[in-house]
Amino acid sequence: MRISVKSFVLGLVLVCLAAGVGYAQQNSDANDTSLGDIARALKAKKAKEPKPVKVFTNDNINAPKDGGTGSSTKSAEKSPAAPSPAPAAPAASHDEKYYRTQMSTLQQQLEVHQRELNVLQQKLGQNQMQYYPDPQQSLQQQYTRDDVNKLTADIDAKKQQVANDEKAMEDLRDQLRHEGGDPGWLR
Repeated sequence: MRISVKSFVLGLVLVCLAAGVGYAQQNSDANDTSLGDIARALKAKKAKEPKPVKVFTNDNINAPKDGGTGSSTKSAEKSPAAPSPAPAAPAASHDEKYYRTQMSTLQQQLEVHQRELNVLQQKLGQNQMQYYPDPQQSLQQQYTRDDVNKLTADIDAKKQQVANDEKAMEDLRDQLRHEGGDPGWLR
C-alpha cells in the first residue's frame, strides 16, 4: 500500500511538471523572434536614420598650445611678427568673466603639472634605490642608468612646464593691470 501511494504521488508530480513544461513551450512559441533578429532590425532602423551634421565653431576647436602657456593671445603679443602693442588696445575690452575663466584654467593646468612633477620625482627616488633580481639587468642599469636619466629629463621638462604656467599667470595679471581691471577678478 505504501508503494502505491508513493507511486501515485510521484506520478502526480511528473504530470504537473510535464504540464508546466508544455505551458512554457506554448508561451515561448508566441514570441518566436530571437534576440539576433531584434538586433538586426534595430541596426537596420538606425542605418536609415540620417546622421547629424557636425558643425565646427571656435568653441569646439582646440586652440594650438604654444609652449605650454595655454593662451594663444599671449604668443601673438610677444611674437616678433606682431606689428605693435597698439592693435592690442582695441581688443583689450575683456571683462571679469574672461579673467576668471583664464585664471582658473591656468591654475588647473599648473596644479596638474605640479602633481605630475611630484609623481616623477617619486619614481626617480624609487629608481635610484631600485633592486633588480636579474644580475644582468642590474649591471646594465649600473652602467647606463637609462631609467634614471630618462626620469631626470622628464622632471626637467615638467619643471619647465610649471615655470611656463607660472609665467602665464603673471602675464595674465600684467594684462589685467594694463587694461585697468579690478585685481580682485583674479582671486
